[in-house]
This record gives sequence, structure tokens and C-alpha cells, in this order.
Amino acid sequence: MLVKEIITEAAVRVNLAPQRNPYPTVVENGFRLLKGIVNKYNADNLLNWTQNSVIIPKSNLIHIYDNTDYLKGKNNLYFNNADELNAYELTEEDYNNDVWAILKDHPNVLYNVMPVGTPEGTVYTWYGFPTHEPYPQRYQEMKRYEAMTHVQVRDVAKINSIYVISNNGQPYKEHYSLNFVNHTDFDKFTNTSRVFTYTQKSEGEWLIELKPLFFTGDYRLKLNYNEAIVFDEDINTEWFIPDNYVELLIVALAHKLALEFPRIDEAQMTRLQNEVSVLVDNVRTPKSVERNLLRKNYWEQYGRMSQSQLLSGEWL
Repeated sequence: MLVKEIITEAAVRVNLAPQRNPYPTVVENGFRLLKGIVNKYNADNLLNWTQNSVIIPKSNLIHIYDNTDYLKGKNNLYFNNADELNAYELTEEDYNNDVWAILKDHPNVLYNVMPVGTPEGTVYTWYGFPTHEPYPQRYQEMKRYEAMTHVQVRDVAKINSIYVISNNGQPYKEHYSLNFVNHTDFDKFTNTSRVFTYTQKSEGEWLIELKPLFFTGDYRLKLNYNEAIVFDEDINTEWFIPDNYVELLIVALAHKLALEFPRIDEAQMTRLQNEVSVLVDNVRTPKSVERNLLRKNYWEQYGRMSQSQLLSGEWL
């Protein structure tokens, strides 16, 4: 279904589209409002068709990115060895931008750009010097970025859960989920706690943090997430979505348009609002089984509660 068709149908239902040809202002505002509706419903896990998953390697710092890489840092470069460093052709622009570089095989050395005068003119070369405490904040951020596992995943709009799974398909290895905790509480858990947290760094870019010692052996991670719905600026973009969600988006957009461009009476507005609530409930009802457990047994396959689990409030 075309995005324009959703906007047009919504406008017709609230008397904003004479002969199914809505005014340009209505289309422009409808497009903006539709973006907000879709993003909200996706964040609320109402759009089943956006759910996806990907297998990623285990690591205590996992950088999920798509088109942007904000965490890399502006004018920061990362190389594996000196050969890669020297192969990079430096320019005056690198010097003016204060480019920094670090190497994996020289872990305690920071490289800056230095101008050197020659008979042929100024050339630019790398100058490396040992680092020491207190480390500059920019250098700390570069070292943290270097230590991350970087995984490119398309259009991650929301992270739902992370499961630890067997890497080699052994049937006796149980899959289990990690508990999400707020970033501000992450440090209170021990290094063996089965918890994770995440921070969204930019659109489609996330930093996931896990405790480094909570799992051993041949394991990977399964990341469950909601894909973002890409909005091209062309309203003739075609969406392939389930039919029951089309009506939800039309009615929800009609309600938003009616609020912004009042053309219907109060009784009609009330009916429209009730219809939105009914459609949302119908979409949400199949998800009623996906409720969090409020209680866990004292005895499970992993044994009794440890002291660290008791102190941290964690029992997996």
C-alpha cells in the first residue's frame, strides 16, 4: 500500500479530502503525523511485522550501527599495525582537524599529525608518544571504541531482548535470556550477573553492555529487535504491511488530522477516538501472553541463589 493512500483515506474520513484529493497542507502534515504514529507504535511493540533478530558474537561491549558511526568519534582513526598507519596519506586538512590515531599493536601510544618542513615544502607525518595517567577523555573514548565488537545491523529502532544461545547446536545446552537493567544501575551488578543494558547513541546506533564473566563456553548471542520503518520523502513509497495494521494506521492518522484540522463534530471525534482504542487493543491482545514473570522459583536448573544474586536482587 502506498503511503499516499493511507494519508488520503485518513483525510477522507475526517472531511479533509474533496474528491479524494487532499490539500497539499493536509498531505504534508499527514506525512509528518504518520511518521510520529508509526514510530510510537513501533516503540510500544504494536507492529509485529517489524520484529526481527540477528545472531551476534558474545562480548561485553557490542556496538550496533547502520549508516552512522557516532561512537567512532570525529577525526579519530584506528589501525591494526604500523604498516596500516604509514599507508594512510596525511594532508594539511588532517593536521588542521587535529586527527588522532591509535594502533592495536601499540596499545599505549597515541599518534598525532606533525608538519615537517622540507625543501619541497611542508609534509605531514605521524608523531607517536606514550600515554599516561590521567588520560584525556578523547583518548579514553578511543580506547573504549577499539575494545568494542562492532556489528552492522540494518535499521534497529528498539532492542527488545538478548538471549544466550549455544554456538554449536548442542541439544543439552539451554538458551536463556538476559535481564535488562537501567544503565545507571548496571555497575551495581557483579561481573558474573546475567544482565545487560544499552544506550542509543544515534539513529540506528546502539551500545550494548554485558558483564564480562557471566557466561563461559561456546556461546553466542541472539539480539531481538524492532526494525525501523524507513520513511522516504516520496509519499508514493510502497509499504508491505499486514492488512490489519493498515486500518489501524488509517484510523490513528484520521484522529490526529481531526485534532489538527477540526472538520467533524464532537460525537464523530469521540467515535473516532474509540475506534483507535479498539484497533490498538485488537493488535495488543495477541501479545497478552508475552508478560514478564513476576516470580521465579528458588530452585532452578542453575542451582540455588548465590550471594551476589541475593545482594543485587537478581535471580535467573
